[in-house]
Amino acid sequence: MRVSDNMRFSQINDHISKAKRENLDALEKLSSQKRVSNLHDDPIGVTKILQHRSRLGELENFQKNITFSRGFLDTTESAIAGLQEKLARAHELSIGMASDTAGPEMKQITEKEIAEITGEVVQLANTKFNDRYVFSGFRSRAPALSQDGKYLGDDGEIYLQIESDSFKKINLSGRDLFEPSPDEKQKGFRGMVDTLQELSRGLQNNNKSQIYDAVKNLQFHLDRSASFQSSVGAISTTLDQTEKRLEEEKIRESSTLSNLEDADMFKISSDYKRTESILQSTLMASSKLLQPSLFTVMN
Repeated sequence: MRVSDNMRFSQINDHISKAKRENLDALEKLSSQKRVSNLHDDPIGVTKILQHRSRLGELENFQKNITFSRGFLDTTESAIAGLQEKLARAHELSIGMASDTAGPEMKQITEKEIAEITGEVVQLANTKFNDRYVFSGFRSRAPALSQDGKYLGDDGEIYLQIESDSFKKINLSGRDLFEPSPDEKQKGFRGMVDTLQELSRGLQNNNKSQIYDAVKNLQFHLDRSASFQSSVGAISTTLDQTEKRLEEEKIRESSTLSNLEDADMFKISSDYKRTESILQSTLMASSKLLQPSLFTVMN
């Protein structure tokens, strides 16, 4: 008799435990609104869900890289635009001062403005984004130019991953922007700051040869900076196109992930009510089954 009662108690306990477990699982799905809560719900589905979540994480990282790249490039473009403005003003002044009508006094006044422009050019050359100098290459913690116009950076090229199989260079060569190449030096071209300093000397000394040379060099740097600005625009266009593709893929991945893990609310509501009813019925039936056994034990 004891063995029979023990078996009965064990069976009743198993039924109650199973009913509670199924009810709790249904409640969890109802609360989370997710079809898959545990690995045993759908092993294959869980694997697919993890794969799509991983891909979504990759896409978000690529988007973060693009956001950083765009900020870096916008800062670079703004600095180059500022340089062009200063160079254009210096070029305009140098042409005016090359004329025979410009007297020594006018040249002295103009030299002071050129000195201010020179300082502003150095300041623009040392533009920073997130505490990093945009024209310094890998040496981004150090200024790109010294006060006398010497390039302090290196030729490091900064690439960021913007797609699974695509890395994009986001920085421009400060050396190429501010200094002529060896071949260009042989043709008489000077560095950007050196050109402004030469113009200042020519104005101070009333030296037309130096002023003429500065006019030529300033036009060289205006053309060079315009070319660099076009390069920034091309990179920005690539980033915009890539970001659009990433966003489209992200929408597709999110939709697929939702289909895999989101629950049918009507179904899980019905499942919860069904498991709740089963649990209550199991508890009531168990109570009735236990009563005779207890009565027998008491007698």
